[in-house]
Amino acid sequence: MRRAVFLQCLLILVSLCVSHAQGVIYSESFDNPDHALFRELNNSHSVSEIKAGKYHWKYQGEIPQIIASFCNRLDETKDFTVRLKVKSLRSGGEYGLAWGGNNNQNANYFLLSGRRFSICTVEKGKVQCEVNQKPGKIRIDFNELKIQKSNALVEYYINDNLVYSHPFTGMSGKAFGMALWKSGSIQAEGFTLSGHSLSIRLDEGLEYPSPPQHLGNGINTPHEEMTPVVTPNGKEIYFSRRFDPNNRGGVRDLQDVYHSKFINNQWSQAVNLGSPVNNEGPNAVFSVSPDGNTLLLMNTYAPDGRQKGMGLSISHRTASGWSLPEDVKMRHFYNKSFYNEYFLSNDGKVILLAVSRDDSYGSRDLYVSFAEGNGIWSEPMNLGEKINTAGTELSPFLAADGKTLYFSSNGHPGFGRNDIFVTRRLDESWKNWTEPSNLGEPINSPGTDAYYSVPAAGDFAFYVSNHDGLGKNDIFKVELPVPVKPDPVILVFGKVLNSKTNAPISTGITYHNFATDKEMGVANSNPDNGYYEIVLPVDKIYSFFAEKSGFYSVQDRLDLTDIKDYAELERDLYLTPIETGQTVKMHNVLFYQSKAQLIPTSYPELDKLARMMAENPTVRIELEGHTDNVGDRFKNQKLSEDRVASVKDYLVGKGVAEDRITGTGFGGTKPIADNSKELTRRLNRRVEFKILEY
Repeated sequence: MRRAVFLQCLLILVSLCVSHAQGVIYSESFDNPDHALFRELNNSHSVSEIKAGKYHWKYQGEIPQIIASFCNRLDETKDFTVRLKVKSLRSGGEYGLAWGGNNNQNANYFLLSGRRFSICTVEKGKVQCEVNQKPGKIRIDFNELKIQKSNALVEYYINDNLVYSHPFTGMSGKAFGMALWKSGSIQAEGFTLSGHSLSIRLDEGLEYPSPPQHLGNGINTPHEEMTPVVTPNGKEIYFSRRFDPNNRGGVRDLQDVYHSKFINNQWSQAVNLGSPVNNEGPNAVFSVSPDGNTLLLMNTYAPDGRQKGMGLSISHRTASGWSLPEDVKMRHFYNKSFYNEYFLSNDGKVILLAVSRDDSYGSRDLYVSFAEGNGIWSEPMNLGEKINTAGTELSPFLAADGKTLYFSSNGHPGFGRNDIFVTRRLDESWKNWTEPSNLGEPINSPGTDAYYSVPAAGDFAFYVSNHDGLGKNDIFKVELPVPVKPDPVILVFGKVLNSKTNAPISTGITYHNFATDKEMGVANSNPDNGYYEIVLPVDKIYSFFAEKSGFYSVQDRLDLTDIKDYAELERDLYLTPIETGQTVKMHNVLFYQSKAQLIPTSYPELDKLARMMAENPTVRIELEGHTDNVGDRFKNQKLSEDRVASVKDYLVGKGVAEDRITGTGFGGTKPIADNSKELTRRLNRRVEFKILEY
């Protein structure tokens, strides 16, 4: 019996097993490196390659390492058999079969060393080996190790000789593969998993209307393209490219970020984004904000622009280019995995993470972090076991509706190594989700499918595939069928302008739930031309406005409660200089029909005016009340005067001196729109104010 020890194990989950029927779930003969179950490695401690029908692996290290497949199609509650034909090429640590694992701290082992075998378990990093015998059944050349779950027993065979059995007590996961304990070198000649296969969950009516489209040689090359991120308007794309000699890191296994625009119905020749986004390390864009002015980036940056370490950072567009990325400040952030992906929601309020933490169910899980204000983000919260599995979840993408989540996983039953799934958030807890559905073929394949992006329209998906491309991985897009589309949204675009000069203004934009005045998101206008874009989920009324020192911001209002389909709306936002003679229309100051009583949704607009007057104590204003021309003109005149009085009373109640406010009612004598139609007539029912003195 070997004494139990505590150590850290390294588990590399590189694919999953596939089948639709009972019997052989996966059989690997190592004939094709491009579609092999176990991928080739080349790092500081492991070098492996597939050649001549064998998997060759050399390992230098003092802790166990596993190269495994997460076999998510296996029904582990029923009988199964796993076989590995393996040979040791160099004396050293034990080698053999790993099975039933879920992360780098939990796995089972069937190991050989010379003429001996061992059967071990690792649970939370603690190793316990139950057997250490000399059965005389081990060959010098290849040996076939077989583990068979039969009813309530687990049986261990060496070259078809039963050497040990024990009761089956369950598995922590479905990772199966090969293992080396301490330095060594082995060859594997065959791997087979047999058993009962689970079904793949597909949405009813899932049928893709057209085949995938290759994005063309403006984007794709013989090098490796990866991690596509399309802007919400669908007109620009950011992606990473590896092995391109034009990269900052050269042809090494490091990627740079590239950018392309959709012009004249085709993608332009992609250009390297350059510094400071690209440096000598691996670089990638995880998200781009709807306004196109904020990038969420992989890794962190030192003050001199070099790579500082793992994590995530943000860069903003400036008049002179992208800013030096700054670290995202997240409470109690850590990641126990070498790999990581992130996603910034369109409203700028949520970051999704694919990382490994103490409460992870598997190798990596999906988490959420919320903006707390002042650049601080909350501690990551696990999205729960409906999404996360004992396998690996990665590359989260939250659609523009803020509810539909796409992600890659090898833990849910799928077609290949990793598949892309969709689930929908059911409430504000971020723990309650629909059962994830597989996106099906052609998006999912026998290989690794991940890094999925959808524009706000929800009509196409952009993804990476190694089928029928120019290089190892190319970027494709495919039209989405209705069952896996996100909910509709409205893309609002326009410019932030000076109402006096029409000059563009670079500033921040905020949008609120009009009914509750809760802030729903933020954006920024382009520093060159004042252009902005925001994406608004349907079924709400929104107010949105720009703010800048020295200007009064005018709120706009947008009712999306009856919208059923994606649409794009142009709305310019005007900022009025705080100076004598300027007039400001208050769109969101509303009254009950035919009354002078303010509707409560008017309060935020009037509160903003009160704050402006408090911040500028010399400002005096004149309120102007207007109605449409329907009905008795004398009643309209009286109503406009009473409404001016109501607004004045509200402002005085907020601390504005009464002698700083005058007011006049004009009834329906000063229309700004056609009174013959209700759609335009309502624009005449308004309250404005003029700055008399500044």
